Amino acid sequence: MTSHPSSSAPLAVVTGGSGALGTAIRSRLTNDGWRVISTYRTRAPEPAPPAGPTTWVRFDTADDTSTGALREAVAAQPGRLHAVFACVGAPSSKRPVGETSLSEFAAVHEANALSLVSTWHAVADRARRDSTAVLAVGSDAGQAARANNGPYSAAKAALEALVTTLAKEEHQHGVRVNLIAPSLIDSPLAAHVMALKGVTDPDEYFAQLPWGRPLALDEVAAACVEFATAAHWSYVTGQVYPLGALR
Repeated sequence: MTSHPSSSAPLAVVTGGSGALGTAIRSRLTNDGWRVISTYRTRAPEPAPPAGPTTWVRFDTADDTSTGALREAVAAQPGRLHAVFACVGAPSSKRPVGETSLSEFAAVHEANALSLVSTWHAVADRARRDSTAVLAVGSDAGQAARANNGPYSAAKAALEALVTTLAKEEHQHGVRVNLIAPSLIDSPLAAHVMALKGVTDPDEYFAQLPWGRPLALDEVAAACVEFATAAHWSYVTGQVYPLGALR
């Protein structure tokens, strides 16, 4: 028999909750008794039990109506909104800047940076009321700025600037905003990115990473949940935490 969390259970929002990292964060939260509002963009997940721990909402930065739908879903949930995990993102085509269209720059910026703006528009009222912790998922690319990754690096750098700005603006409301910046995570998206880069020997590629391996999804998810929900991190805001990367 499946047990469902009560309305007094802590509440979190996970945008990009159908992706690999979003799924790992959501699973960790629900296993710990949290209620989660989780978003998807293109493929609706399997229907969840009506009284289950996860409420699914379609969310697309390019669609203002979906921002309203997320806002309504958050407003409909009782109790305190403890945490928001902003996990929406998309890679670039890994071509030089001179060979990359403006439309790709715009699309990658929208997915990786403006998605946080849309998320904040949806949750701001509740987050201010509840002194919510917001954690955005960035990338070490935001500072590494490697060749052939211009749109993604620029978008993740913009995301870092947004996090710092939002932290300063919302401090008066008790809202904390931070960013976690992992290096390569072992996931289907990582395999796709390596293919775009022309990597034919993943093991050789991994050996060049700071610890000689990609990060595991579960260890990144654990760090995300820790930074956003643990009481001993409640004083921290406006910070960028690199994971698995030397800066």
